[in-house]
Amino acid sequence: MDVVLALFEFVVLVLAISLHDAAQAWVASRKGDPTARMLGRITLNPVKHFDIFGTLIWPALFIFRSPLVLGWGKPLPITPRNFRHPDRDEMIVYLCGPVAHLLAAAACLILLLIFKHFTPGGADALQVASALALRDTAVSTVDLPRLFPIVLFLYFGILVNLLLFVFNLLPLPSLDGGKILRHFLPYNAQKTFDSIGLYLMFGFMFIGFRIILIFFFPLLIFFDGLLRAL
Repeated sequence: MDVVLALFEFVVLVLAISLHDAAQAWVASRKGDPTARMLGRITLNPVKHFDIFGTLIWPALFIFRSPLVLGWGKPLPITPRNFRHPDRDEMIVYLCGPVAHLLAAAACLILLLIFKHFTPGGADALQVASALALRDTAVSTVDLPRLFPIVLFLYFGILVNLLLFVFNLLPLPSLDGGKILRHFLPYNAQKTFDSIGLYLMFGFMFIGFRIILIFFFPLLIFFDGLLRAL
């Protein structure tokens, strides 16, 4: 069961990473920079966004131990001077990645609500899916609807996309939040911020996940509350 759940989550994670990068590439192209589009990055094909460490090694280290797994794709090539409004448009491009995750989680929520109300046993199946996604394998899986794998997939869609939404907004130089933040810093502060990026990432590996959970769990509780109440 743990292997099956890990595989489900890994597939959702890879698709979510592809969505993030494809959304940023599409917005960059709309704003005047064709760099990512010319390299084929406006696609949900995971091969185009695959990063050996961020898409495979890092998730593989944790996915069998925890339901909360992070990942990322290879850096998106952007040429800011191609933008009509370089500073503003670059920030919009980086912001649309996390927004894509939030919209994907909302879309999964809507589909799950439709399933809940129009499929016999849908409400019970949804409760089982939420428990399994968080690795509670003690729940009964007897007499589940045939569409249950889709329900589990969609709940993982909420879980993974909310986690990546929070992760990508962290103010670290290599993440979207940091790339947006640096536009608000004075020139010397920008250079210092960029130069300590590696040390900040190492620090994140030790304590950063706790920061993510502070913001992630209220979001997940909010989505779960909507699934129960609506």
